[in-house]
Amino acid sequence: MPASPGDAAVSTARRERSLRKRGAILEGARGEFLRHGYAAASMDRIAAAAAVSKATVYSHFSDKEALFRALTERMVGDRLTGLFGASPQQALPAEPTAALRELANRCLASRHTHPDFLSFLRLVIGESERFPELAKTFVSQLERTGVGQVVQLFAASQPDLRARIFMGALVHLILMQDLLHGSDVAPIDRDQFADLLVRLVCAAE
Repeated sequence: MPASPGDAAVSTARRERSLRKRGAILEGARGEFLRHGYAAASMDRIAAAAAVSKATVYSHFSDKEALFRALTERMVGDRLTGLFGASPQQALPAEPTAALRELANRCLASRHTHPDFLSFLRLVIGESERFPELAKTFVSQLERTGVGQVVQLFAASQPDLRARIFMGALVHLILMQDLLHGSDVAPIDRDQFADLLVRLVCAAE
């Protein structure tokens, strides 16, 4: 017997409630992990922050590692969506060099535009020695969804290497200037850095 319209509506409402609860748990986990780190994070506090029971947390995520993995995928996915454009109005320019320049600008503005992501990156780095699998989750997410999009912006020889040099230079600057608070020690003009980086990685294309 086919499902009635009423049954379909109930099923849809349940799915929507489940998605809302999952989102609330991830948001609670984000605050908990950033405040206390991975090892000291409490599933009880995460449940309280999400206004759900601890059993509900475990119905969505089998353990703390699974929850951290899901949060990593969400944080990295949201950040990459913002970098590459969440809408047609925010899309990168069609011309590859201009797209790389804009992408570099968006990355280097992260200390002001996405401080929580920098805090999350600091957390992943800090926990990477004790929990290498968590760091691998972060890197894998970047590899799956970030590197490939940058590679497509290079049309000539060795696009993969050019993409990694481009991304590596940006990560280095963010690490030294933002995560390690080196902007006062070694101030760098970020606009000039982005311009020169794009010229270097696009040379001889």
